[in-house]
Amino acid sequence: LLTVAIGVYVCVSSSIKRKKAAENAIKKAWGKRAVYKGTDESFGYISHYAKGNPSESMIDDITWNDLGMDEVFKCINNTNSSVGQEYLYKMLREPVADAEKLHELDRLADEFTANEKERITIQKIFMNMGKSRKIAVTDYIGYIMDIEQGSNIVHYLAWVFLIASILVTVLVTPVLGIWLCIAAIAFSIITYYKYKAAVDRYFICVNHIVKLLMGAKKITALNIDFLGEYNDKLKNISEELSDITKRSWLLETGNVDGSIAEILLDYLRMLTHVDLIKFNNLMKLFNDKEDYIYELIDTLGFIEASISVASFRCMLGSWCVPEFRKDNDMQLEVRNVYHPLITKPVANSINTKHNVLLTGSNASGKSTFLKTIAINALLSQTIYTSVSEFYRAPVYRIYSSMALRDDLSSSNSYYIVEIKSLKRMLDAASKEGHPVLMFVDEVLRGTNTVERIAASSEILK
Repeated sequence: LLTVAIGVYVCVSSSIKRKKAAENAIKKAWGKRAVYKGTDESFGYISHYAKGNPSESMIDDITWNDLGMDEVFKCINNTNSSVGQEYLYKMLREPVADAEKLHELDRLADEFTANEKERITIQKIFMNMGKSRKIAVTDYIGYIMDIEQGSNIVHYLAWVFLIASILVTVLVTPVLGIWLCIAAIAFSIITYYKYKAAVDRYFICVNHIVKLLMGAKKITALNIDFLGEYNDKLKNISEELSDITKRSWLLETGNVDGSIAEILLDYLRMLTHVDLIKFNNLMKLFNDKEDYIYELIDTLGFIEASISVASFRCMLGSWCVPEFRKDNDMQLEVRNVYHPLITKPVANSINTKHNVLLTGSNASGKSTFLKTIAINALLSQTIYTSVSEFYRAPVYRIYSSMALRDDLSSSNSYYIVEIKSLKRMLDAASKEGHPVLMFVDEVLRGTNTVERIAASSEILK
C-alpha cells in the first residue's frame, strides 16, 4: 500500500509539474520571436502539406527562397503541434484573394489576443497533440490509405494459448502448466514484436490522428463563444470518426509520460496484442473517412495558425491591417515598412504606380528594401498583416529573381538559370489574373556590360 501510495504521489506531482511547465512555456513564448527546435531534416517535412496539393496561387520555390521565407516562417511559427505548423506554412505559401477568409483570420487573431485564459487552454491542448519529427501529418494519411488490412488470427491465437496454459496450471498439473505459461508468454512477445515491427510507422500515424480527434473533442468541450462555427465543425467530424477514438488508449506506443500505469499497459499489450487487434480493426474505418480527416487537419490547423499570427503581431513594433485596391488601380503605397527579421530596422516608404529602378551604392540596403516590400506584400495576402504603418496595394501574384545560383546537377550555368527565372515571370505576366509584382536584383550580373545592358533593356520592355 505504501509503495502504491508513493507511486500515485509521484505520478500526480510529476503531472502537475508538467502542466505548470507547459503553461509557463506558452506564456513565455507569447509575443516573442519563435525559435524552431527541430532538425533540418524534420523542417523539410513541414512543406509536404503545402506541396502535396498545390494551388495555382502558390508562391514558387525560387521566390520563396529568394525572400528567405523559411526564416520568416520560423519567426512566426509559435505553434505547438505538427498540424498547426504545417497549416501555417501552407498559409504563407498560398496568397489568397478571398477577403472574407483574411477577415476571419484577423477576427480569430484578435479574439485570441483579447482572451488569454481561453488561448492558453487551447494552446495546451495543441501541445498535447505534439509535433512529429520524422514525418508530416498529411503523410500519415497517405500511408494509412495504402496499407492492407491485416488479420487478427495470430493475435487471438496468443490469447487462446495463454488462457489454456493458465487453465492447465490451475486444473491439471502446475509443472506442465508453468512450462506452458512460459511458452505462451514467449509466443506472445515474439509474435507481438514481429507484427508490430511491420506496422510500426503506420501505428504512429493512427496514434497521431487519434490525438488530433481527442484534441478536437477537448476544444469542443470548452464551448468557447468566438469559436462557434469551428466547434460545430469539429463536433461533426468527431461524430463521423467516433469509432476511431473508442478504446484509443490501447494504441499508445511506448511509455509516453513515464507513469506506472503506462508501464503496466505496455506489458498488457505485449501479452494480449490488444493494440494490434485495435489497429487492424481501425483500418476498416479509414477507407471512406479520408475527407473528414483532411477537414479535421484544416480546421485545427487554421485555429492554431491564427494563434501564431496573433503572437507575431504582438511581437512587432508596429504593424497594420492591409488595404487592397482593385486590380485596375495599380498604386502601391507603403509607409514606414521594415523587414520583420531585422532587430533594429530603419523604416522606409514607397508610393508608386509605375515600374521602379532602384539604384545606390554598395551596402546601402537596396536588396533588403526589395525583399522587405516583397515579404510585406506576401504577409498582407496570407496572414493579413503588414509590417508597416500603412499598406495599400492591389492583390498581386508575387515573383522574384534575386538569389539565384548555378545548377550543376542539371548542367545549367548561372546565366541559363537566371534566364529561365526571368522567363517564368514574363510568362506569368502574359496570363490573365491579378497583376504581377516582380522583383529582380542585379539582373544578368555575370554578363559583360554591353550585352547585359542590351538584354536588360529588352527584358524591361
